[in-house]
Amino acid sequence: MHSRELQLGTLLLLLLVTVPAWTQSAHYAVPAASVHNQFSAYDQVLSGAAERLLLASVQSDPTATSSELALNEGRPDDGRLRRFAQRYWDGQEENVRRALARVAQLRPTLDPILHEEGIPVDVAALVLVESGGRTTALSPKGALGLWQFMPETARRYGLEVGPSRDQRLDIVKSTRAAARYLHDLYSQFGTWNLAFAAYNAGEQAVQRAIAQNGARDFDTLSRQHQLPQETRNYVPAVLSAMHLLGGALPVEARPSQRSSGARVIYATVEFNN
Repeated sequence: MHSRELQLGTLLLLLLVTVPAWTQSAHYAVPAASVHNQFSAYDQVLSGAAERLLLASVQSDPTATSSELALNEGRPDDGRLRRFAQRYWDGQEENVRRALARVAQLRPTLDPILHEEGIPVDVAALVLVESGGRTTALSPKGALGLWQFMPETARRYGLEVGPSRDQRLDIVKSTRAAARYLHDLYSQFGTWNLAFAAYNAGEQAVQRAIAQNGARDFDTLSRQHQLPQETRNYVPAVLSAMHLLGGALPVEARPSQRSSGARVIYATVEFNN
């Protein structure tokens, strides 16, 4: 125990020493347009630094705890990971591995919430596509957090969004809100593929496509170009992420009742790390 505490202390010291250099050279996907965004971007660098140091520690420490070792378990087949990276992540296999490790760390928190809200736990793969598992991911359009909520949608599902407090950064609260949003989308459109399409493009865009075409399945709407190109790529990316994480989702299955009241890179944050 003493050795473990000493090692964690050393990690924190290394983090404090090395972060200033990273903050000067990091390439942000989104230029900071406000003081709030600047702090979000700075927090992303801190989070990335901590992740790199923690993963390095786990890989080199034979006394690592079982929860830490879980990061190295259930790794996807290299060929499947390579195909996913080439198709959806600009061929950046190592960045995909890091994102998978972040998602693995989050699953013990995400899965119980999804289950409580009547959502299949494999839907957690959506955060791999949305944010790369980064809790502070920020998009050019203003979507923030693990689930990439836009401010108006976040507020609609009970999250506080303001200059001094933004609950889109809260893992538990944002996951609860995302699960309820996805539950409502599935109830509205009847299939997970269309629910994912609506999560990406918005309910109105999907409803408009259905009204114009008359079809209520994603494949038909996608094949006839009734949905935006980004959305036509997004849904297969989410399904591929599920397989990459060792899961699968029956698209025809309805959610249960809540037990309580060209270059396609979807993950928002990109670092040269």
